[in-house]
Amino acid sequence: MPVQFTIRITKEIIEHCKKCGTENNKWEIGSNCAVAFALKDIFPDVYVTNYYIFPFGIDAEKAEDMKIAMPVIAQQFIKLFDGFSLMPNLRPLLPEFEFSINIPGEVIDQINIDEVEELIKFNKKPEGLCKYRLTTSR
Repeated sequence: MPVQFTIRITKEIIEHCKKCGTENNKWEIGSNCAVAFALKDIFPDVYVTNYYIFPFGIDAEKAEDMKIAMPVIAQQFIKLFDGFSLMPNLRPLLPEFEFSINIPGEVIDQINIDEVEELIKFNKKPEGLCKYRLTTSR
């Protein structure tokens, strides 16, 4: 059974990731952009493209089977974010937004989703779980 997650891309995340894809790290964009950064707590090896979220990375054996469609609002944000790669100081001007994804059951089976839900439910802030990134809906 899929679980719906709401992912928030905050001003803090955008600011933190504003240099992503600049200088000599262009190959790291899919794992360090604002959308990927917001997903890192539930998917530490996440890789995003304009159209898909690969929760276990692009090189994972099951990467093609384990992908989540990128919502249109996130696709549009990625286009804008990438468009400012030559002017990364303009990226913080992008607005905050949120989007929902449905995490398929086969992906959930690969992560400890109960622990993540418990942390979110009680608004705990352990190492690695950022307080402003995600919420669940069931």
